[in-house]
Amino acid sequence: MAKVPMCQSCGLPFNEEHAHFIAKEPDGKESIYCTNCYKDGKFIHPNLTLQEMIEMLVPILGESMGEEKARKELTTLLPTLKRWKKA
Repeated sequence: MAKVPMCQSCGLPFNEEHAHFIAKEPDGKESIYCTNCYKDGKFIHPNLTLQEMIEMLVPILGESMGEEKARKELTTLLPTLKRWKKA
């Protein structure tokens, strides 16, 4: 599997600083999700909605950029990620 630039659930960048957050699949391969979202081949919060994810992340991202900008960025980014794309 090709490396993905960020968690396909929450958007956490998989850069050098955050590389240790890349989750593992049950077979030991790197996942496309981070350890905050995914463990043992399953989402930690499987019933979480897109809107709930945005609300959970706004305060965290908002610390560095302000909550209004964080909400706007998350509302744009998260629907493009694999977990949230409509099938």
